[in-house]
Amino acid sequence: MPTDDECLQELERASEVLFDLAGEDVDAIDVKSVRTEEAPFLAKIVSKLSPMVGNLMEQRIVQILDQEAPNGFSWHRQDPGFPDAVLRHESGEPTSTGYEIKAWYVLSTEITGRFKESQHLLAEKNINVVIVAWCMSHMIFGKPKILGVLTVSGKALAASRDAHYHNPPEYLIIEPQDTSARTANLQQSNVNGYKLQASDSDTAELMAVRDEYQITPFDGHPHSSDAQGKASDLMNRLVYRLDTNFAKIDRVGNSSVEDFKRTILAETYLGKTIAQWKSTFADLNGKDEVRQGKAADTIAALYGQMIREEPRTEIAVESEGDE
Repeated sequence: MPTDDECLQELERASEVLFDLAGEDVDAIDVKSVRTEEAPFLAKIVSKLSPMVGNLMEQRIVQILDQEAPNGFSWHRQDPGFPDAVLRHESGEPTSTGYEIKAWYVLSTEITGRFKESQHLLAEKNINVVIVAWCMSHMIFGKPKILGVLTVSGKALAASRDAHYHNPPEYLIIEPQDTSARTANLQQSNVNGYKLQASDSDTAELMAVRDEYQITPFDGHPHSSDAQGKASDLMNRLVYRLDTNFAKIDRVGNSSVEDFKRTILAETYLGKTIAQWKSTFADLNGKDEVRQGKAADTIAALYGQMIREEPRTEIAVESEGDE
């Protein structure tokens, strides 16, 4: 039977392996382009490759982690399932150790990946979230290139998420029901967020509830039984709507994720920072003709670099403990 220390040691080794991915190309995809006139079109559609890049990275990560796994351990991909990469022991005993993998196309408006796993269900597990930042080797064509890798504790990310959103009665976090008796494919582990619909709620009841929480704000843990009981009571008294944007990693206010974003956006690649490239492509598809013209000139120069050696950049970050 594996010990918790053995699992944590393997997780630490695996993180070092993941850091080495920074600077690599994802060879399975290659977008060809030789005409600068294609640039506005490509700039709009390249982000659509992110789900494919994410799936390829899941497969790649499992393969490289399994190659040097210590005796008795092996890494496996779960599709579907949580987490994406799971550590198994030859004894058959579950290790509750693994990685959830998220791909971030750095020219997109935000990190669109979500993390909805319940804090309560993560408590006894060793799950890290891996964010793989990528762009095309020539920004809008070429091969996907990994610019940087962040690993952050799943518990820390979930705690940041819940602390950011939890704000009764205006916003409720609802934990999944106990579904342990169900078959694996019917079990629930995702937290959901609900926004108050003030205009649809009874005015007198809404005023009473707001007065209650102004006098005695709830400051406990969002996932506690007390918090969930109060949330259930509020759902019965007022009208709430499911928040479809809930748990986007870019919006949870986790300090490790925010530091990683700043580092990536400030990184120079092909003569500009990633943040500057974002502005360039926004201008290219914008309505300001002067800015559009300057962006087009920049893109023309980018196409001229096709025959030059592709640059490499390496950023690997591991968060320090729970946030």
